[in-house]
This record gives sequence, C-alpha cells and structure tokens, in this order.
Amino acid sequence: MELNYFNMPFAKKLLKNKKIKQKVNNCLNFLFSPECEMTGWVDYPVQYDKTEFKKVKEISKNIIKNSDVLLVVGIGGSYLGANAGIELLKNNKGKEVRFVGTNFSARDLLEHLDYCKNKNVTINLISKSGGTTEVLIVMKILEDFLKKKYKKNYLDRIIITTDTTKGYLREYATLNNIETLTVPSNIGGRYSVLTSVGLLPFAVAGLDINKIMQGAKTSYDEFKTNEFENNNVLKYAILRNYLYSDKKYATEVLGSFDPYMESFGKWWQQLFAESEGKDEKGLFVCPLSYSKDLHSVGQFVQQGKRNLIETLVYEENENKDIIIENIQDESPIKYLEGKSFNEINKCAYLGTLEAHKNTGMPIFEMKIEKIDEFNLGYLYYFFEASCAISGLLLGVNPFNQPGVEDYKTNMKNLLRNN
Repeated sequence: MELNYFNMPFAKKLLKNKKIKQKVNNCLNFLFSPECEMTGWVDYPVQYDKTEFKKVKEISKNIIKNSDVLLVVGIGGSYLGANAGIELLKNNKGKEVRFVGTNFSARDLLEHLDYCKNKNVTINLISKSGGTTEVLIVMKILEDFLKKKYKKNYLDRIIITTDTTKGYLREYATLNNIETLTVPSNIGGRYSVLTSVGLLPFAVAGLDINKIMQGAKTSYDEFKTNEFENNNVLKYAILRNYLYSDKKYATEVLGSFDPYMESFGKWWQQLFAESEGKDEKGLFVCPLSYSKDLHSVGQFVQQGKRNLIETLVYEENENKDIIIENIQDESPIKYLEGKSFNEINKCAYLGTLEAHKNTGMPIFEMKIEKIDEFNLGYLYYFFEASCAISGLLLGVNPFNQPGVEDYKTNMKNLLRNN
C-alpha cells in the first residue's frame, strides 16, 4: 500500500519530533506488554491457532457441500468485518452468506426466512459473550425454523462461534453437542475479523483465507519492523491524532470510488468509533461512497464547515470494465466515445482529489494495487494497528466499549417492567 498525505505542511517536521517519537514508543511498549489487555489480535497473523484454522476449512467445506445458504447471526464486530470482505470480493466460488441478528426488525428476519424456506441452510451463531440479545432472539426463531425443516437433525445445521470456555452459547453447545469455533478470550469483537469470526464466513463465500492471513502478516511485519519514518501505521495514527488534538478537526470521512467498499467503510467506522469515542474524545468517523455521495454529502465535504479530514482508499488496477461505444453524435456525452468505465472512474477520483485538495482539507490517500484477498487482509490489520496506536495516543482504552452497555441496560429494564 502507498500512503500519501496532502495539506499537512507540518507532517515531516512532526514525524521527526523527538517528543512525538518518544510518546509513540511508549504506546508501542505498552501495546506489546502484558499490562495491555485484549491485545491477542496484535501478533495473531503469526501466532494464530493452526488447528482452529484447519477446522475452519473443514467446516466450510461441509457447509458448501450440504447448504445453499449460510446465515451468520451476529452484530457489531461479529459480522461487520466478514460482511465487508464478502461484499468487496464477491465471487461464484462458494455459497451465499447472509447476515441476520443485526437489528430487532421482524420484517428483516421474515424476509430472510422466506428466502431460505426452499433452500438448505446452515446457521453460524456468533457472540463472544454468549449473551448478546440480538443473537439469542434470532437464534430462538432460527432454531424453530431448522426444527421444522430438518426434524431431529437440526442441530447438525448449527455452528457456534463463541468464547473458549465460558458464556451461555458455550454451555449450550456443550450440552447439545454442537460444533464450535472460538473467539480468543484476549481479542475483542471489533478486532476479531481475522479469527474464526470472519474466516468461516469468508471460506464459505469462496474467499481464499490463506491469502487473507498472508496479507495480514505482511501488514504486521511492516508495522513491527519498519523504521519510524517509513511506518505507515504510525504515520497515519500520528497525523490523524495531531489533526484532532492540536488542529481541532472533528470528523474523518473514509471515501472510496468502489461501491463494494461501502460495507468495509462500516467495519472501519465501528473500529474507530468504538475504540476512540470515550471520555468525550475522538473523531466522528463516517464512510462515504463516491461518486454517489458526491451528489449529496459531497457538497458539505467541498464547501461545508472546515473541520473534516478525508481518507481515500483507491484501487489502481480494477480488472472488470465496460467500453462505451456507439454514442449518438448529438449526445452530450459524445466526448466519452471509446472510453471505459474505469477511465471515467479514475478521472472522477483524480478530479475529486484535486477539488478537495483545493479546499485545504487534510487528505490521506491510500493506494492499493488491487483489491483481493491479500490486500483485504493487509487493510484489516493496517487499520486495527493504526486504531490501537491512535487510541493510545488519545489517552483512551481502545479495547473496551463501556458506553455500548447503556442502551442495553435501559432496554432490558423497559422490557422487564412492561
């Protein structure tokens, strides 16, 4: 990945600042120390459980053989990463993967059930705690669905991904002899995409999980070994933190010119918002899909309040294309005769980049040669590591989410008292 940044004249000096280097080194030393909890993801690309990895492959082959659809039941970090990768790298090599349990909408769930009524289905229940309300509610409905469809053999159609030893789902799986995969106890949900949480849906969808892990390892190696000035993880974390803390920028948008990046943007949004949004601190993060959003939010980005940072992810070598031919002479787009969608998209990107640069807005440009499994794994780890360092520089714990519990407590109280 090539990382460029614009409208940050302070960058070179800042990245050489001895005090900044020392502060970052303190964050790194803490991140890799036993005192920092929930950091099993840090070395995961080189220390992942090979036996579990093999088990994921075996289970996925069985699902592909016996099912038309995998219903993944999870919310937040239990589905966003997997959904992102599957949407981005759609192919016809595996089976369809659908995500449920992401809301309390009866309409949404009923549509999924109606779709699956004449298909062979396996469900993957994902909850590290084993007690996520959305997951358990949908689990109950899907169990009834499977019982009617498969009678006594319905439990063979369930895979549970949860904590290694504890929680309701772990107990339920043990009691009913249900096949399980694990979420390592020292990895939080939003950092779990490279574990079985993401790997099983990836494999069922036909993605090459070996290449995903190779990409993550390459990103890990660069993060661990590159010198400070050449370490893109650290540069991104330092500069965005400086823009927030010293320059008082309030919002970061993640823009892409590939509509299939929208779900990846949602994963990125959760990662940073849930990691940094504490103690009344943190950038508000928002994914945008160009050129669609250039015709709506794009107006604000171009001419609205100057408190925005923009991060652009751009694929340089898209392999699918359409040539535009036989345009009528009187058509206002006659000048596009013989050009391709990729040419037009590239010019839209370059035109947007120039327009946004002209506003003085700080911009990060992340160029990816090709969006494939390798670079998907690379991006997952790159953003996880950047987020961790950025959160530590901010002075918050980037691995907990105490605010998420507030709505749950209120909801449960209302349901129990009515």
